[in-house]
Amino acid sequence: MGCCRCSPSCKKWTTFGVATAFIIFGLFFSIFWAMIVKKVMNYELGLSSKDTNAYGMWKETPIPIYLSFYFFNWTNSEEYQRNSSIKPHFDECGPYTYHEHHVRDNVTINDNSTISFYNRRTWKFVPERSVGDLTDQITTFNPIVASIASLVKDKNYIVLIGVDFFLEEYKINLTVTKTVEEFTFEGYDDPLLKLVQKLNITGLKIPFKKFGWFVDRNDSAPYDGMWNMDNGANSIDTLGLVRNWNYESRVPYYEGTCGEVEGTQGELWYPPHDKKTVKIFSNDLCSSIELDWRGDYEYQGMKGHKFVGTDKVFDNGTKYPEMGCFKGKGVTHQLSGVRNVSLCKYGAPALVSFPHFYEADPAFLADIEGLKPNKTQHEMFLALEPETGLPLTVRAQIQLNLKMEKVKHIKILEKC
Repeated sequence: MGCCRCSPSCKKWTTFGVATAFIIFGLFFSIFWAMIVKKVMNYELGLSSKDTNAYGMWKETPIPIYLSFYFFNWTNSEEYQRNSSIKPHFDECGPYTYHEHHVRDNVTINDNSTISFYNRRTWKFVPERSVGDLTDQITTFNPIVASIASLVKDKNYIVLIGVDFFLEEYKINLTVTKTVEEFTFEGYDDPLLKLVQKLNITGLKIPFKKFGWFVDRNDSAPYDGMWNMDNGANSIDTLGLVRNWNYESRVPYYEGTCGEVEGTQGELWYPPHDKKTVKIFSNDLCSSIELDWRGDYEYQGMKGHKFVGTDKVFDNGTKYPEMGCFKGKGVTHQLSGVRNVSLCKYGAPALVSFPHFYEADPAFLADIEGLKPNKTQHEMFLALEPETGLPLTVRAQIQLNLKMEKVKHIKILEKC
């Protein structure tokens, strides 16, 4: 029967019924809208399928990434070797900037809501973004000598005399001067390195024919290790969290919670919402770093949460007892502000810190000249969009330090 023949009462109830239907639909829509949006976000921002928008951008990074190197040139090394009572003076050189490109290889989307892959990175020098050239000469502590000193310092007299003989025979110096290119990707031949590898007199095992901080790394898929992380299939709130690195959920270099593989890889993020901390697992450090929330941040009209690296990041129990497991095995005391990564670096006495020992114990600056920590220049931070986890800006800075130790019966090390 047509509505035009309805009684006023019928029309009233029809109108009421239609209105009620709209209200019910509106309630249904509002209740489930958040769920619908969440599901779409989970799919499009996640890596559960190779058809998502996020997958293509993650598989091969479309935005430019730049890596800048700075070196400390030891300007009075010859004077210091004649008179070790003077303070070593260092001049900062750089930046030497490279364009960094990421491609994920051997990608496998697993049934347990994870994705496994290699992260292949390539670097190309960018002169117009650099101050200086790759042929610039840098003088620094000899890293091979520093490694040997660390490994033989507690050996018996016979071993120490033997090491001293080889150092003199091969005319090895406390310092080494090489180009920026040699110190980074090209590497350089070192007679002492070859001797150590051949005779294995210290137990030092470096799987490289040349020495350089980034030797054999450019365009290498396996160098950064095999990653396994959450792909967001179950929830975008766990997207990017690393589950395993090199097939393990913890590393053997640190005890307790310090050895756990935790956090994201640093590129793909879950929405931070109201989280007070975020963690990044670094294959270079073989460990995680934790950044603390420090308020809101705005970038080109987009609002986000800002997370910064505080003095806790590289503490080792001096200020924060829970960080004590970062001292490293066998270390009883260590000043705050550096993390021992020697076991992660083939036995080399490597310590990492913020640039210029920012947020570190002042004692690190007491016996050297030329370093000037500055919050504006040296603070590590990132800002994340709270609902999607998209990075708005990132400034990650790490300083690699070598520990030189005095060793009796080895002449070039007796005055360190």
